[in-house]
Amino acid sequence: MEPAIPEENYKTKYIESEKRFRKIFSLTSAATKIIDENLVILEVNDALIDLMGYTREEICGKKILDFAIKPYIQSWQKLQHEMWAHGKPFFKLEACLKKKNGDVVWVHVTTILFNDGYKRFAYSMLDDYTFMRSYHESEKRLNMSLQYSRMAVFELNLENGDLVPSQGLNEILGINLNQAQLDINMLANCFIEDDAKDLQNLLKKMPEESSIDFVGRVNTGSGIKWVRLQGRTEADENNIQKLLGTIQDISKEKQADQYKDDFISIASHELRTPITILSGTLQLLDRNKPDGDLKLSGLIEQANKSLKKVTILIEDLLNASKMNEGQLHLNKQPFNIVEAVNECCAHINREGIYQILVEGDLSTDIYGDADRIQQVIINFVNNAIKYAPDEKIITIKAIDEGDVVKVSVIDSGPGIDQEKAEHLFDRYYRVDSKGSQYSGLGLGLYISAEIIKKHGGKIGVNSVNGNGSEFWFILPKQNQQIN
Repeated sequence: MEPAIPEENYKTKYIESEKRFRKIFSLTSAATKIIDENLVILEVNDALIDLMGYTREEICGKKILDFAIKPYIQSWQKLQHEMWAHGKPFFKLEACLKKKNGDVVWVHVTTILFNDGYKRFAYSMLDDYTFMRSYHESEKRLNMSLQYSRMAVFELNLENGDLVPSQGLNEILGINLNQAQLDINMLANCFIEDDAKDLQNLLKKMPEESSIDFVGRVNTGSGIKWVRLQGRTEADENNIQKLLGTIQDISKEKQADQYKDDFISIASHELRTPITILSGTLQLLDRNKPDGDLKLSGLIEQANKSLKKVTILIEDLLNASKMNEGQLHLNKQPFNIVEAVNECCAHINREGIYQILVEGDLSTDIYGDADRIQQVIINFVNNAIKYAPDEKIITIKAIDEGDVVKVSVIDSGPGIDQEKAEHLFDRYYRVDSKGSQYSGLGLGLYISAEIIKKHGGKIGVNSVNGNGSEFWFILPKQNQQIN
């Protein structure tokens, strides 16, 4: 005869089993709840909370009918009748629930009846199939949208190069999908030679990069067409990296940009002559003003400051036009970064309001166009002064990293939101800090980014709200590209 098992052991095993159940219930990825015979929700897991958007306290204690859409309340009532009145142990239904934010979610509900002592409960799992329900309608809308937006979608296997496009790709790229070999080489070769090389280089890096945004030119036989390719990598169920994206004909947008650039370029050039005459007039007026006329001196000084701002705006517009037209030419040669900083920032130190501190590997040379790199540095410094005017010390740091040099302009100002920081180098983008309006066209950082790209370098910003900002660029020490 086997010895009797102590009651304490049963109790211990019960408690352990209960803990395991609670843990599994809480962590399972399926939205799950436990209800009683009155359909009152007793327990919910984190997945159901995420699905519905309510807190646990807002769900537990209420009936599931409180969250049901009116036309589908009968389904829940049917569930109640079948399970609790007739003891049906297993039940499935489709239901529509309203989330806390007002959105509607469609779910497949699987409910299993179980007993706990003398009480009966139901264990329900909710499978969100909202997307699947609207799949066919979405597909129709997508195809219609693609047709009218001059866009196609594609899937590119980054391991074997296979390409699966939508039908609109042939119209955009000017190819016959039935005759072409649909792969990564075909996609790249649709672009003109220089753009094709750039696209191939980007696609080679895609397993490491999460997204791509490429603009290039396609020769369709009937003319040059501007195309934008955007995509993001995803791993499929076999962990194969695929690029899912869109290809859009942006020729009309590019043409509109060209008209705008042409206008800006012409206007900027035409403004140079009157600006030069005005500058000369102010200089002559300054030399011939009566001695001791403080009011006139103040007016001339204010006019010169305003004229300087206008001149900077015009130069920015002209530089931006050169960037877009590919007319930015560089005179590359080795130069010392500290000498370049001292030269371009000398006027700031002379004014005595802000102090420029240069730190790091001060003997390091950079290979590039010194004048253009100085333009980048002074843009960074001017931004530090503009957006952190109360911080009087600006640090410029040069770090020798072997084959490359990293140059940073650091301030201890209020910092920049991450959301805004992502767009700082976009054309015409300007930060509006707490409602403050700043002068400028939002071209300085865009021009800086184009200069660094033209050098084959990298540019970026590190910033945290309340902890200042670090604008940086990396350039090679020799004539080379940075991968």
